[in-house]
Amino acid sequence: MDNNYLCDRRVNKRMRSFLFFGEQKGMLGSYVKTTNLKLKLLRVLNLRGLLFDCEGYIPFMSLPDVICESIHLRYLGVADTGLRHLPSPISNLQFLQTLDASGNRFEGMTDLRKLTSLRHLMGRFIGELLIGDAVNLQTLRSISSYSWSKLQCKSLKNLRDLEIYDSGYVELTRVRLNLSSFSNLTNLRALTLRVPTFRISSEAVVFHMDVFFPSLESLTFSGTNLEEDPMPALQKLPRLEDLVLEDCDCSEVKMSFSAQGFARLRKLALFRVRLDSLWIEEEAMPSLMHLNLVNRLGPRTKMMIPDRFLALVRGY
Repeated sequence: MDNNYLCDRRVNKRMRSFLFFGEQKGMLGSYVKTTNLKLKLLRVLNLRGLLFDCEGYIPFMSLPDVICESIHLRYLGVADTGLRHLPSPISNLQFLQTLDASGNRFEGMTDLRKLTSLRHLMGRFIGELLIGDAVNLQTLRSISSYSWSKLQCKSLKNLRDLEIYDSGYVELTRVRLNLSSFSNLTNLRALTLRVPTFRISSEAVVFHMDVFFPSLESLTFSGTNLEEDPMPALQKLPRLEDLVLEDCDCSEVKMSFSAQGFARLRKLALFRVRLDSLWIEEEAMPSLMHLNLVNRLGPRTKMMIPDRFLALVRGY
């Protein structure tokens, strides 16, 4: 792509959609000049994979203010653009419904409280995320456990897809999560937890799993230390179809799948999971179609798997 194209006078100032396909060139990527991007009628703008060259220098850090002047934007894609900060003028985009900033790490505070039309928000928000009354929000990926603990979860009643992520950057501000912190998200369909520790919480939550999570269809744990067997609680989820554990430590846990559980589960994946033992009863998971066991779970793992599952096993 010609990096000067955005400054070309032939650009139609009345266009509604503008999609860029940046060709990555080593670690530096492709740069694009945005100083003359005055397309205020835009509804869709995708800059995925491009880096911003503003007035002769490469800041890497913030979204150019000129993009925030396109006040009619519904979709803004700035994935993999090296951003570290979203400037305050982004509040001008009050009609914005999708902000895809995947692949960028926002370590400071991100204030999106004025974007009340936002439905889908993607990025790695390690610092505090302010989203105000986000009643329209349906997708939130991904947010730190600390920032999640600061949100008013009661306003997120329409949230359907949630990912929570922790790393060394937030080691001092990690908050231990448990299922009760999601109990108000009755429309949640997909939950991904990339956190170091997790607890099932109280017996009351376990008993009322079908009430707290009536819509949950997909659940993923990644890099998590599960301090107790989660299956007695998770098997009560009435619509769960996909369950994935990857790089998890359950070395002190006897994981068991009872005959009464996981009626609708279609996929079970255990990738590089450390387990003491794995027991699957004969009548468990009647709808299962895919069973992935990578590296045999560990050299000392004790397993009991019914014969009817052997044809489904992958990676064993």
